[in-house]
Amino acid sequence: MPPAELLACPERPEGFPTEVTAVVPRPVRKAIMRLAQSYAEAISQLERLIAWHAPNTCKEESDDQT
Repeated sequence: MPPAELLACPERPEGFPTEVTAVVPRPVRKAIMRLAQSYAEAISQLERLIAWHAPNTCKEESDDQT
């Protein structure tokens, strides 16, 4: 079994604020989208790995976000 700190559920950050606007150049916007997608995939993979070792560890936190 991995050490407890490796089984800690990851925190998902809040998104960009919706009450403000900005003009973001297309290349920067695409880079932001790639980073966000990559981060989401990594968090999902980590949650699945944690669930494999310790089922239902992150379930309550994930349910709160839906």
